[in-house]
Amino acid sequence: MPDKPTWCGHLDEVTRTLRDLPDPWVDRATLQGLLGIGARRAQQILAPCVGRRIGANGVADREAVIARLHQLATGETRHYEHQRRNRFAEYMDALYRDRREGVLVAAPANIVNQEFKGLPAGVSISPGRIGIRFESATEALEKLLALAMAIRNDELLFERLATGTK
Repeated sequence: MPDKPTWCGHLDEVTRTLRDLPDPWVDRATLQGLLGIGARRAQQILAPCVGRRIGANGVADREAVIARLHQLATGETRHYEHQRRNRFAEYMDALYRDRREGVLVAAPANIVNQEFKGLPAGVSISPGRIGIRFESATEALEKLLALAMAIRNDELLFERLATGTK
């Protein structure tokens, strides 16, 4: 989806320029050049304001064009802000999902689904203290991983065990 149209950012300048025009009528080419947009978009913006025809071309009263531009800018600003907020919310949801669902290391299924009641012998949690007894570095890593997975699977229980709250 493209960014908000650039002319929305300098609408006050566009308004001043339109009011400084010697003729009170605005045509497609003038609007196109002033806003830096294509002919089709200029025609789309101008169409609801056309009050007079000169040959095949329509012209609109400058105040009607100014009012239309302000209306569009307000609507488009709201639209693009809504899109920006939705993209941000989706990004945050994805980060949260990745955090909750993502496994950073490969582990056997029994470790991935680890619960506190089935922690290996030698792993203990009490208020303000976590204990791990081990005989080898590999055993220490296995017990740490089991504890980490149990915490991931039930953060509220971990908080209660670690703080002594009910």
